Amino acid sequence: MAEEVELKLTASAEVLPAVRAHPAVAAVARGRMKTTRMVSTYYDTPDRALAAAGVALRLRRAGSRWLQTVKGDGDAVAGLHRRAEFEWPLAAPRLDPEKLARTPWHKLFARNRGAYRRIFATEVRRSEQPLAFADGTRATLCVDVGEIRAGRRRAPISEIEVELDAGDPSRLFELASALAVDLPLRVSHASKAERGFALATQASPVPRRARDVALAPDATPQAALATIAGDCIAQIEINAAGLLATTNSEFLHQLRVGWRRLRSLLKFAALLASVERVDPIEHELRELGSVLGPARDCDVFALETLPKLAAEFHGDRDIARLRLRAAARRRRLSRLARDAIETPRFQQLLLALGAFFTLLARPAADASGPTLARDWIRPILDKRHRKLRKRAKHVHRVAAAERHRARVAAKKLRYAAEFFAPLFPGKRADEYVTAISKLQSALGRLNDLEVATKLTDELAPREGADPGAAHAGGVVRGWLAASVAPDLKRLRDAQRAFRKCTPFWQA
Repeated sequence: MAEEVELKLTASAEVLPAVRAHPAVAAVARGRMKTTRMVSTYYDTPDRALAAAGVALRLRRAGSRWLQTVKGDGDAVAGLHRRAEFEWPLAAPRLDPEKLARTPWHKLFARNRGAYRRIFATEVRRSEQPLAFADGTRATLCVDVGEIRAGRRRAPISEIEVELDAGDPSRLFELASALAVDLPLRVSHASKAERGFALATQASPVPRRARDVALAPDATPQAALATIAGDCIAQIEINAAGLLATTNSEFLHQLRVGWRRLRSLLKFAALLASVERVDPIEHELRELGSVLGPARDCDVFALETLPKLAAEFHGDRDIARLRLRAAARRRRLSRLARDAIETPRFQQLLLALGAFFTLLARPAADASGPTLARDWIRPILDKRHRKLRKRAKHVHRVAAAERHRARVAAKKLRYAAEFFAPLFPGKRADEYVTAISKLQSALGRLNDLEVATKLTDELAPREGADPGAAHAGGVVRGWLAASVAPDLKRLRDAQRAFRKCTPFWQA
């Protein structure tokens, strides 16, 4: 078994020659480039049992050779894909089940012996260039042009893979970043297998939510942060792609959640890394948030708040016109969000994040400092817990500004608790995370009302030449004010439940 490590980028076919000729590639190129025609056929059972298990089974013809490959479910962070890979040369172009029995998925293969069907195929013209970096790292630059075929459906392939042969994966990010400065490249989260199965099944993109991350009990703080960052970055990548491909507002919502989680995580990383490394990333994330935040706030107002209100005031033409103005602003802000993630700057941010956390996870030569993440995080969680208890003590009776401060404290504690709860498994951790989540949600609903009031003032001023707009604004403000009381009750209940919870990290 080997671990396949490769950085995937996509570009238009017209850009690919410039990749091969780029000075950053020329500086590390060694030997001659060779070009091979490769045809790969992917197999699965009729009920897609392999895909459900995250396993890809492939038969490939590369030139005159036949290869059988099995790849396991890995991870992809900022374009860097890691997965277990088994590969064998074959004497004939047919699957060899005996070889499948030598993999960790032998039981899965045994249950489905002989039941494999061709699902899709890829055909590419691959140009391979060996690379050698100054620190001894060796890699292969692969430029693929071709297509995916699933029945009558087709999808183009135009991508760059930098496959790590030996050494430091940070070099791959350095090369990709140098290319991205000059060329319109995009980080690719999906493998050819994932794209092929999506094409074969005509699957629509699905918003990516935060996932539970497994942390080793003996994980260092650096390793734990890098593992958690992988999920945060994946949430950003996948939802950014979905935002560009669909009109589903949930992609923007989950993109912003991923952005918030990552910013929160970066605060922890700043305790272990230099300011010079953290500040540029933090600056880029703030700039991105300045676009995502208003777009998401307007989504909530136009798609959630106003429809509820309009249902109660059915037929009110002034409110209908207010909804049209809100929809127009939403379209404009959504377009700005899409524009921001279509820029080379966003791709460079993803690569910078991948490089930062890859380097952070690497064991340091100096072994001093905290060794276990669970010991390192305890005092930080203690401090955040005490701060929220203080902020939330009378939160249902304070002004909006004080509630906002409590909401920020709740958000910081919630993300920290969710991130590191896997280090403290058990019922207490689940109960605590649930309680803090309910408290943050209650505070969030009240904040949405504050934001809705602000947007109403902007779209329907209290005074102006349009009496219809003023009327609609008055109706909305009154409805929002009436909504505060029940949300304050929910907040009080959530605050009481939180105060009864014992911090799960305390012995």
